[in-house]
Amino acid sequence: MAVDVGFRPLIWVLKSLRAGDTAQAMELALQLGGRVESKQLGFNASHVLPNVLLGSRVSHLTDAARHLLRPPWPDVVVATGRRTAPVATWIKQQSLGKSKLLQIGRPRMALSNFDVVVTTPQYGLPAAANVVSLDVPFASPKAVAPDQLQLFENTWKHLPKPWMLAVVGGPKHPLQLDAEALSEYGRMLQRRAEVLGGSVILLDSPRSPKGALDDVAKAFKVPFWQLQRGTGPNPYQAALQLCHELVVTGDSVSMVTEMLLTGKPTWIFKLAVSRLTLKWSAQEGLLAALARRGILNPPRDVDGFMQNLLDQKLVGDLASDKPPVGLAFKGSQHANALQRIRTILQI
Repeated sequence: MAVDVGFRPLIWVLKSLRAGDTAQAMELALQLGGRVESKQLGFNASHVLPNVLLGSRVSHLTDAARHLLRPPWPDVVVATGRRTAPVATWIKQQSLGKSKLLQIGRPRMALSNFDVVVTTPQYGLPAAANVVSLDVPFASPKAVAPDQLQLFENTWKHLPKPWMLAVVGGPKHPLQLDAEALSEYGRMLQRRAEVLGGSVILLDSPRSPKGALDDVAKAFKVPFWQLQRGTGPNPYQAALQLCHELVVTGDSVSMVTEMLLTGKPTWIFKLAVSRLTLKWSAQEGLLAALARRGILNPPRDVDGFMQNLLDQKLVGDLASDKPPVGLAFKGSQHANALQRIRTILQI
C-alpha cells in the first residue's frame, strides 16, 4: 500500500501513572510525527487483575479516564506497560481495526494483539515479526529554559571543571543499595573525579534512601555540590547539559538512557543482586511460545539491561574504571527502528 507523504496521522499517547513510561511513549510518538494527543489514564482497584483476565476492556479505568476515550479514533495508539495494554486493544476494537497499536515494554498480553512491540533487554521478550528490540528505550533529555541553565551555571561556577554529574538511585528488588554500597559508590566517584581533575555534582532521585547523599559524599576529597530532591529547583536536566561526564547507579533504566543520549561519556555503578532472585529467559522453546501468547512473562531484569550496555561498552564500568568506547551512543539504532516502525504502521 502506498503511503500518502502528506498524511499526518492522529496519534494518541496513553499516559500511565509512571513518568518514565509516559516520557518514552511521548518521545516515540513525537518522533513518528503527526498530530499527537495525550490521554491521561487513571485506574481503579481492578487494574491489579492480570491482563490475561482483563482482556480488551477499560473496566479498570476511572470514569474520568474512560470519558477521554471517544471517537474520532486515532490512527496510532502509543502506550507503555501492562496497565495500558488492555486499553489500547479496546481502542482498536472500537475503531473496527483502524487504530494501529504500538506498545512499549512488556504488554503481558499476546504479542499478536499489537502491530508493533518496542522492547528492551530487561523484559526478555522473544523475537517475533512485530517485535522491535533496542539496547535502550526511546527517550531524550528534556529541554531546559535558558534562565534555568544560567541559574545552575552560576551556582556551580566556583567548582573546578570538568564537572561530573553523579546521581543516586534507590534499591528496587532484586537490586540492592545499602549504606555500604553507597559508601563504595562515593569512593569510586572520588577516584574518577581525581582522574578528571574536576568536581562532582551529586543528586538523588525519588527512590533514594534517606541520607543517601551524605553516605556517598563522605568519601569525597574533591570539591562537590549536592542537593537533596525537594529542597530547591531540580537541577538534573540542567546538569545533563552542563556536566562533562555522567554517572548513575545501576537501577535506573530511564536515567542511564537519558545520559547516553546526551552524547556524553556515561558510567554505571552496578548494584548487587539479591540471591533470592528468580531469573529465566523466554528467548526460545516452549517458554518463548508461552511468552508470545502472554501466558508467561519473564521477570524484569534491570541488571541484565545494564550488563548488556557494559558488554557493548556503550557505558563505562565505574568499578573497574573501564571507560565507554568512543564518546557516545549515537542513536543510529533508534533511527533504524523508527523506519521499521513506520513501515509496519504504514505511516
